[in-house]
Amino acid sequence: MNDETFAESAATTIASGVSFADGATRMSRFLIVLAIFTAACSGAPGAQQNAAQQQTADMRTIDNVDPHGTVNDPPPMLTDEAPPPKPKLMPWETRTPVVMSPEDEKLRNALPFSPAIAMDPINGDKISIRAATPTFEYKGKIFYFSNEENKRTFVSNPAEYTKSSLTRL
Repeated sequence: MNDETFAESAATTIASGVSFADGATRMSRFLIVLAIFTAACSGAPGAQQNAAQQQTADMRTIDNVDPHGTVNDPPPMLTDEAPPPKPKLMPWETRTPVVMSPEDEKLRNALPFSPAIAMDPINGDKISIRAATPTFEYKGKIFYFSNEENKRTFVSNPAEYTKSSLTRL
């Protein structure tokens, strides 16, 4: 090798950063990896065909399915029943019927509305109107109370409790 050829190969090596021998080694490594990759991807040709045939055999289409279908088992039936409903009263309580006196019946029949239920303006309790229910008339309206204490509270300042619910907010 003369000095001029050596200088050219050295310049080429310096410019490319790779000598010819290193390039050949890298090329051979690349070819080995490419051969392994090709062999792994291609596999055995018979295995691919068997897998494709298996998939085709498992596929159900209109052409290869029984037109009458299959008989399905009926859904399971519940064998136990729902629990009994909860009682309105506790077992130790006894239901006492509401007994109306003749005065109560007379008062209820005289009322212009039915059922005879009112709301206490003090605490909002529902009241069944009877002859003994405390009442108070204010500005032409009759107010019913659940007890005498609520009636006294109302009588002390009726304007406070007769405001509409929107103005109390």
